[in-house]
Amino acid sequence: MASDIQRKNGMPVGNTVQIVSAESITILDMPEGKSVDQLIHELKEDSDEMVRSAAASSLGRIKAEKSIEPLIQALNDKHVYVRHGAAWALGELKSEKAISALYRAALADNDKLTRGIAAEALWKIQKDLQTSSC
Repeated sequence: MASDIQRKNGMPVGNTVQIVSAESITILDMPEGKSVDQLIHELKEDSDEMVRSAAASSLGRIKAEKSIEPLIQALNDKHVYVRHGAAWALGELKSEKAISALYRAALADNDKLTRGIAAEALWKIQKDLQTSSC
């Protein structure tokens, strides 16, 4: 089944099944409680940085509120792709809880792209706050 989903979405098939597993959960539309918990587990515990990155992005796409704290923690991951995914996901979630951590990432992350993604996420949150207060 995973290989059918991968082919349908133009993803390589074979050894990459684990890497795209977090992405596949969103595609398969599994029950929210189980899929979010699994994605959070992958984000926090998986040894493969590409799996953690995919989990972060998936959590942002499905806008899982309970993932805000784990995504904030992921902004400190040693791998840049995980930080990219976490910053982007927090921007999609538009949570005020993430402002402080995103601000630190936008100013101090050692990766220029991570700083830019964090700044964009802050802009999304600010725009959402302005819209909701009108």
